[in-house]
Amino acid sequence: MPWLTGKRAAWISAAVACVVYLPALRNGWALDDYGLIQRNPAAHSLAAAVRALFSPYWPPQGDYSPGLWRPLVTLTYGVDWVVSGGRPFWFHLLNLVLHGLATALVALMTLRWLPPLGVLAAGVVFAVHPVHVEAVANVVGRSEMLAALGLLGAVLAARRYRASEPGHGARWLVLTVFATGFALGSKEHAVIAVAVLALDHWLDPEGERQPAGSLYLGVAALTAGWLFLWRAIAGALVSGSAVAPLKDLTTGQRLAAMIPVQLDVVRLLVWPFSLSADYAPQLIPIRTSWSLVATLALLTSAALLALGVAIRHRAPGIAFGILAGAAAYLPTSNLLFTSGVLLAERSLYLAVLAPALVAGWLLAWAAERGRVTIALAVLGLGCASFTVQAVTQIPFWRDSRSVVIGGLLEHPENFGAHFRVADVLLPTGDSTRALAHYLVAMEIYHGFFPVPIRAGRLALALRRPLLALDLGRRARALSPTHPDPAEFLTDVFLALDQPDSALAVARALVVASPGSLPALENYRRVLDLTRAPVWQQQLAAARLDQALGHLVSVTARLDSAGEASSQWTGSPGDCWELTRSLQIMQLLTPSVARAAEDHVQAKCRESGQ
Repeated sequence: MPWLTGKRAAWISAAVACVVYLPALRNGWALDDYGLIQRNPAAHSLAAAVRALFSPYWPPQGDYSPGLWRPLVTLTYGVDWVVSGGRPFWFHLLNLVLHGLATALVALMTLRWLPPLGVLAAGVVFAVHPVHVEAVANVVGRSEMLAALGLLGAVLAARRYRASEPGHGARWLVLTVFATGFALGSKEHAVIAVAVLALDHWLDPEGERQPAGSLYLGVAALTAGWLFLWRAIAGALVSGSAVAPLKDLTTGQRLAAMIPVQLDVVRLLVWPFSLSADYAPQLIPIRTSWSLVATLALLTSAALLALGVAIRHRAPGIAFGILAGAAAYLPTSNLLFTSGVLLAERSLYLAVLAPALVAGWLLAWAAERGRVTIALAVLGLGCASFTVQAVTQIPFWRDSRSVVIGGLLEHPENFGAHFRVADVLLPTGDSTRALAHYLVAMEIYHGFFPVPIRAGRLALALRRPLLALDLGRRARALSPTHPDPAEFLTDVFLALDQPDSALAVARALVVASPGSLPALENYRRVLDLTRAPVWQQQLAAARLDQALGHLVSVTARLDSAGEASSQWTGSPGDCWELTRSLQIMQLLTPSVARAAEDHVQAKCRESGQ
């Protein structure tokens, strides 16, 4: 094909990527699109997005957030909202364009290793691979494509820097660092940028004209700075987002559970004809002890990595695809640390480099041996199958209802499918069936405490307090120190007219999580609802204000509680209240502290409290 050049192959691949995903323009909001875009004020104007640059990606709910920081993604949402007035069509159109650009960069990157025909094959396979549907057809998957654009752009710019004359190429160094920053601002897994640049350098058949030390130093410094900012803004919250089945496992148990998942990853990359929006424990069994499947998965993964290293001279493109794809998936694999999902197809966006480059290399190899017709036929059949699967899957993400109904029909054994069905039924007023699906979800999987809480609140609304009490106790047993189960359980006891039990639960949470703002707020709320003495409410409010840093208010509340010292008794509740507040009394109101200490020594110890 003398007319086919590398650049034309890149543009053709990009066009294919855009055409295949044209049906996504009919999609609306689905699942996380609501929380991150449709209901998120930071995504509704450019000014709001700028103000949110140093805020967590997910709007925090109480003291919970998934621990993500993706300021550039939120910024693109703000721009889209201003341009479109909040219409989903424009958001999906930009996703489609971003996927086309990422595909073009994949093709341009492979020019280093493959002839134009091989480049076209790699680009088209990347363009139509069905694993991309979740990332492209669901708006919030945009972070994957933006991060890919940054990482691939950094690779191409770094090549130009290494190829420039000594003392020149400063603009390529700047572009490499800028592209890395763009990727880091789009998704956390871009921390692999240094490793990907080093891998490309290692596989570069053209060598270098000038040392790349300055380039690596700049990228490493930027990555370290990003890690510091991420930790300060959202990183401290990341432990709370760990996927429930893995949260309490030891390192050995986690590895035994997650190493077998690598077989699912390989299957999705090679044979992506069974997809799911949610790979819950029912789709991916959690084996906490070493198994034959784990051994097979470990051997398979090791063999693929070894193959990538072994063929670095003969087929550097394939080596890059395997090793860079593995590196891109590693941060969300739960192998090094826990992440927020067991497995997600969107996390495999860059991992598709592996099958894409294999396809490109095989077609180039067949063309060299005069077997291009057969190879093109096989590749065409494969791409056609991938295209049909992708186009068929795109409407699955049309809206939340489509995802929920489709997920339940495809995988009724998945507890998450029933959980989502209940969430959809609830706003329609079908409370009884919603409760039934919540209870089914609980029976299928017992380890996710939001399910019994959601079911319990619905049971309360349906005037079934005893069922709600049982569900609340189950939720608290699953997560004794999380504020949500304790808050719900206090509400149940209040509904059952058992104020002492409600206070006991609220106090236990404060003891277990003394620095938790939701725990302190819940206790103050329960005191108010049970009409506790005003001085007790003042001490609880003082502890909350102290945690918030409102020291002037704290002092006033402590003084008010001290003025009511004649109301102090030796009851368990009074003693607990005074003992819990002694430390801040000693710091801010010594006279009140002395009175409280005297009371504790006299009345509380006398009564055995």
